[in-house]
Amino acid sequence: MSASAIHQFHPVLAAHDATSDHLFAIRDLARSWGHPAEAYAIEAKPEVAAEVVPYRRLFRTLGRDDLLLMHFGLGNDAYDRLASVDARLGLIYHNITPPEFFDGLNPHAAHHARKGRAQLRALAKRVPLAIGVSEYNRRELEAAGFARTATVPILVDWRRYDVTPDPHVLARWRGTATTIVFVGRIAPNKRQDQLVRLLAYVRRCVDPEARLVLVGSYRDQPQYHARVRALASELGLGAAVHFSGGVDAAGLAAYYAVASVFVSLSEHEGFAMPVLEAFRFGVPVVALDAGAVAETAGGAAIVLREKGLAQYGEAVGLLRERASLRETLVTAGRARLADFAPDRVAARLREVLLGTSEAPRASRASVA
Repeated sequence: MSASAIHQFHPVLAAHDATSDHLFAIRDLARSWGHPAEAYAIEAKPEVAAEVVPYRRLFRTLGRDDLLLMHFGLGNDAYDRLASVDARLGLIYHNITPPEFFDGLNPHAAHHARKGRAQLRALAKRVPLAIGVSEYNRRELEAAGFARTATVPILVDWRRYDVTPDPHVLARWRGTATTIVFVGRIAPNKRQDQLVRLLAYVRRCVDPEARLVLVGSYRDQPQYHARVRALASELGLGAAVHFSGGVDAAGLAAYYAVASVFVSLSEHEGFAMPVLEAFRFGVPVVALDAGAVAETAGGAAIVLREKGLAQYGEAVGLLRERASLRETLVTAGRARLADFAPDRVAARLREVLLGTSEAPRASRASVA
């Protein structure tokens, strides 16, 4: 008798996207367990189209014993339809940015965020299992009404970061000036505007040649992107602030290679994947304690609760002046990555999905 299938759905799948990468990693893992497994989406970007099946096929593919995992991070009518299929259902929650961040900037995003929050509560009545990629997310699932919840972090194949850094990026940005890097799409909740203000402080009080590199796509939030650019210009920082746009693996590796420090002032993170990337590349991290940031960092970063920019600027200065502090954070960051080792996360996921464990049972609140 053949094994039941473990299929997954997300409305849009793309390359170099954390949710998509997580979905494909789970697909490959399920196949290694002996289960048929496919990735389904409404839209597949060209780079991954060959690996994705149109989601409408799910309705004639799923059997009663099959498992459908729906990755959820924004409202979409497809979830309501899929929640009615005659199959076992699970939800993997990547969190929904509070709509208030988009009010006055992007009505479309605000609408879908509100829709997603309402939809999450409705799905709680129909989906037996919900997994948060962080404990922060799991608590939101519990508050939404899901009866059975678990925490399983994002499954990362760290080998995909073993690439040669883009030589053009290295040539442009290497030097002695303090280079503050943040990785994440340009969006109001990520607070790139605050990073620009932080750069003004650092250039005035720490290093007059400091520069800021903002790595991430800005196509989805054009109005906010324009505001951040305008702010940089108003503060006389136009030439010191660089927007990379979306980058490939080689570009990402290069920007981490030239970073003096990774700084996050983001006010909402369901799972702080760029913090782990910074650890992987040996970059010290300074961050605002918001969402799942402190949970993800696990004590391996300078995490501050207050939003005043002076203390973040001084933390950047300390890391510039004290090599011992920098080395302590780099060492701690690399040690923290062991908690997200693929085999450890895979064992936890298998325990949650299939009721089997290849490692000591983790508590509901554990990160990995």
